[in-house]
Amino acid sequence: MNKTPLSLPSGTFSLRLGGGALLLDRRAWLVTLALVLALGLLSLLALTLGSGKITMMGVIQTLLGEGSRLDQVTVFKIRLPRILAVLVAGAAMGLSGCLVQTLIRNRLATPDMIGVNEGASLAIIIFSLYLTLGTWPWWAAPLGALFAAAVLYALCNKPGEQGYLFVVIGIGVSELMSALGQFVMSTQSLVHLTSLYLWNMGNFVGQGYGTVLPVGILILLICPWVVYLSRALGVLRLGSVTAQSLGINVNRVQIGVLAQAIMVAALGTAIGGPVVFIAMAAPILASWLSRDRIVPLWIAALCGALLLLASDTLVRVLASPHEVATGIMTRILGGILLLFLLIKDRQRTD
Repeated sequence: MNKTPLSLPSGTFSLRLGGGALLLDRRAWLVTLALVLALGLLSLLALTLGSGKITMMGVIQTLLGEGSRLDQVTVFKIRLPRILAVLVAGAAMGLSGCLVQTLIRNRLATPDMIGVNEGASLAIIIFSLYLTLGTWPWWAAPLGALFAAAVLYALCNKPGEQGYLFVVIGIGVSELMSALGQFVMSTQSLVHLTSLYLWNMGNFVGQGYGTVLPVGILILLICPWVVYLSRALGVLRLGSVTAQSLGINVNRVQIGVLAQAIMVAALGTAIGGPVVFIAMAAPILASWLSRDRIVPLWIAALCGALLLLASDTLVRVLASPHEVATGIMTRILGGILLLFLLIKDRQRTD
């Protein structure tokens, strides 16, 4: 007896896995491939820029092990570590921003707006200034982020149902953590604060494989947990009442998603400091590219990496030969984006 093939929803395709099949969104995969290609091309371009000019072909030859000794040092020791740091941090910010925005259902609810990034920064500042460790204390960032989140959750214990209140309280927590960090740094000698001050502005200079690799590995280990809760997160977009009626444990999903966002955001902040607006802009761009058909977690991660790498490359070109923090450029671009969104929302309501 022949089985009648089931018609697939519009814009999807089926990927057969053994005896089952996986339903995938065609547009999401095309967007993902386009973003990966754009990231590869922009990374190659970023490798060519700097005080020592290297052609695109020279970069490719160096990556294949055929470049000169000077080009190998320039690419592998100076530029590639910075680019990898930017990519990992940008992907972490984009992913965490998408998690928080989807959970709270508010485009302004991002890790850098609710105190998570500032809490992570405060922990690194304290450990850097008061403990002589000899290495960059990137592992302290999750501790500070969890502390900030605990304060936030204690003041607003139902983030999915109190989106506006969650954002307002989060801004207060963020300002408090930022003020504490600035107070701690103001009590120290300027001689010991130069690198820490630049990092706190969002700077990726000097970050090497020793920080990027463990942070990247930890983020990859968190990804299966993100995949596990992504379906429930998609249902939660319909509202807590609807999700509850469909068998979703709303409180458990909210806590799980918030924990994921906190850890990923903290690890991203540990690399280049509390770079703002990437976590807000990347999910908005990802939603537009995917036309809101899905929860664009991985597209947001790629958008975050692309936006931060573009900002870092742009600030290197515009400020050359001086070194300017990447966070300054993200603030400029993010401020323009925020004004655009406010004007667009105002025109919609008029």
